[in-house]
Amino acid sequence: MRQDARSSQARLRAAARTLFAQRGYEATSISDIIRAAGTSHSQFLKYYSGKEELRREIVEEQWAELTKAVILAMTSLPSATGKLRLALSMLVNFLDRDPQFRAIQLLEQTAVHENGKIIVSRQLREFVAVLDDIIGEMKSVGELKDGVDPQALRSALMGSIEGMMRDQMLAASEFPARYTVEQVRATMSFLIEAACDVQRPSSEMRSAALAEAAPGSEDDWIRYYLKLADKVLVQ
Repeated sequence: MRQDARSSQARLRAAARTLFAQRGYEATSISDIIRAAGTSHSQFLKYYSGKEELRREIVEEQWAELTKAVILAMTSLPSATGKLRLALSMLVNFLDRDPQFRAIQLLEQTAVHENGKIIVSRQLREFVAVLDDIIGEMKSVGELKDGVDPQALRSALMGSIEGMMRDQMLAASEFPARYTVEQVRATMSFLIEAACDVQRPSSEMRSAALAEAAPGSEDDWIRYYLKLADKVLVQ
């Protein structure tokens, strides 16, 4: 019985995920979700008060997964700037690999109104807190140029990534955004370099971090950890 209940909830979440991505949140009704999930309205009400609660659950689950993976993947990186590059590269990969979440997150609202207040996803706030901690570390160790506001930098980087990834989706409708994901990453790296005053990690630091085979350049070094991070995300 419990297994059937979990299956019903999972079907509702999977159906909503697909419909929100394909049709958009506003154009998807609760009846559409129930029909696609092959369940009943009473089953829907067992788990959700409405489709906004369901959407919030879908989005928070994905942000929580990404935040956990970022924290695990960057633990061995000695450079704060390296951690930032890795975290944002993981965000790009995450959005690129999951078209449904990408559509829900980037083509729909990122915040909702509740009792007259703007409510932002708790899990998104946690991901932002991780980035703020990294940029705060960069500032404290002198890897951030004077005059660069940490929160403004974080907003600029996240906003540029989300904007580029969103516009890339719109390219299917003849929107002028026919660049690749690699070009998104290259632009992100350019923005980071423009804001940072970074000393390259020493060969000793690289050897300690990569005991088996240290990459020859910092870009190789980041790519090495990015591959490890992707393994964490697919588990």
